[in-house]
Amino acid sequence: MSKERTRVLVVDDEEIVRESLSGWLAKDGYTLDTAPDGPTALDKLTQERWSILLVDLKMPGMDGLHVLESVKRTQPDVAVVIMTAYATVETAVEAMKMGAYDYLVKPFDPEELSLMMVKIVAQQQLVRENVLLRKVLKRDYHFRDMISKSPAMQRSFAL
Repeated sequence: MSKERTRVLVVDDEEIVRESLSGWLAKDGYTLDTAPDGPTALDKLTQERWSILLVDLKMPGMDGLHVLESVKRTQPDVAVVIMTAYATVETAVEAMKMGAYDYLVKPFDPEELSLMMVKIVAQQQLVRENVLLRKVLKRDYHFRDMISKSPAMQRSFAL
């Protein structure tokens, strides 16, 4: 999937963070939208398909871990990156156990974010290719396609 077709949703209660991330990612060529809180993000997830979510950990009402949990239940293939200015080992471990792709500590370097986004897009592309190849192999290759002149194999085929 190209960057233009990679849809990124930025979820953060701070407008300046949403605008900054959107600006950086738009320069990199991604398709973007933002949400000021968890419920709005989950609503957008039901309306449209997203590839990557960048979610703030600490938000009023619904925190980033609750958003992560809901996303992984409904759309497990979406890559969720948790962002926080209040990093602890415990929350990082919990986020990763719940299925987060990564955990970014604010403030972070835009270059670091760009590299991570490239990795996510590449991984998602590999997963899609793998699924497609499995379907093709399953469709095109069957037991009946096996050939052998061995008497033992001929008996196996007969079974």
